[in-house]
Amino acid sequence: MRGWTCMSPYRANPCSGTPSLLLATGSPLRLDQKRAKMRAVLQRVKGATVHVDGKLVSKIGPGIVALIGISTEDTAAEIVPLANKILSTKLWNENQEASQITVPPQYEPKASGSTSANESTETAAAATNGETEEAKARSEQVWGGKPWKRSVVELGGEVLCVSQFTLFARTVKGTKPDFHRAMGGNDARVIYEALLKKLGDSYAHDRIKDGAFGEMMDVSLTNDGPVTILLDTTEKK
Repeated sequence: MRGWTCMSPYRANPCSGTPSLLLATGSPLRLDQKRAKMRAVLQRVKGATVHVDGKLVSKIGPGIVALIGISTEDTAAEIVPLANKILSTKLWNENQEASQITVPPQYEPKASGSTSANESTETAAAATNGETEEAKARSEQVWGGKPWKRSVVELGGEVLCVSQFTLFARTVKGTKPDFHRAMGGNDARVIYEALLKKLGDSYAHDRIKDGAFGEMMDVSLTNDGPVTILLDTTEKK
């Protein structure tokens, strides 16, 4: 195959005959080579917020916090598969709805007032005698029905996306993380914003929230479970 020429971006490796793909840089990348692809870490949450410099940027109730990692080898082709996985992954029970999930107090305005000694005594007595009606209802909500049957769309929840280049950190050498596999700058921003748009187009734009790309963020959340799922566009069915 040494004298073989083709205008296709694919060519044969002259040594092994293994097909390879010509990258934009002109260097060949073997198709059987393992490549880093766009990643997302999904956390099932009861609520979450993002602050930058002490100011609230985004806030959601029950739903998903999606940490998004983009590698140097990612292209727009990864957007649709990842968006579909984020919206279709089933993390909730079959009977759950977002409106039924109690949002933790730290994500609600602080209520004033104190609990009297009598109220404390009555509460303790109720706990001693058995589950309260509220506790029973909560138990049925969480454990009732078959688990892993509803996606965030079916739940009616929200999605908070946070750009996270550290998902592609390498720690093979030394103790300092190496982030050379993570795409940075405007290239990563273009793919990330396209992912947000795809999520909104496929679900509802008012249900898709964003952090602050490239900023130092304070991300606060209450993981419900806990449930944490790693998605990778290299996964095969």
